[in-house]
Amino acid sequence: MNRNSMRWLTVFVLCGAAAALLSSRAAASIPDADVQAGSNYGGFGVFSGAYGHADFGLNDRSAVGAYVGVDPNDLFFSDYNSGDRRFNSDTVVGGHYMYQFVEGVEGNPNVAGIVGAFANRAGVRPELGFAVSYPFADRWTGRLNAVYGPSWGLEFGYHFTPTVEGTFGVTGMGLIGLGFRF
Repeated sequence: MNRNSMRWLTVFVLCGAAAALLSSRAAASIPDADVQAGSNYGGFGVFSGAYGHADFGLNDRSAVGAYVGVDPNDLFFSDYNSGDRRFNSDTVVGGHYMYQFVEGVEGNPNVAGIVGAFANRAGVRPELGFAVSYPFADRWTGRLNAVYGPSWGLEFGYHFTPTVEGTFGVTGMGLIGLGFRF
């Protein structure tokens, strides 16, 4: 990763941290199945690269989202062909639509479908699957996204404060993340 990319990555991380501190309630580093009208989520993750996403609630059942990631080691979805050197970019971008089929009430999980597309060095690919989130306790949430695309993952989130959630898991958006609502 060159110096200019590192500068932009640093700016992105600092802006995300500032937004997290000013927000009203934390969210996931991967798309969360708990869709709410007028509620906007954001998050980012890191592992061998850096990834960020935002989801915007359209109504009580649907949301749209977008993400971008940079991974110089091609660990996740940045390169389909091992050793492909035709391009000098290690970037993945995408967008999706989510529809919440099940509203988690009284200890039940939230379930949402995800459909969209993502693009990288290998071209444009569809993103398709479903997301499940389950609040284990006031501060703990588990998420499982069975999705073909960067929105896949299994993560656990811990709400350090009502505005900041730290996440840990294996996801297309990184291993360690930070989520926020804005």
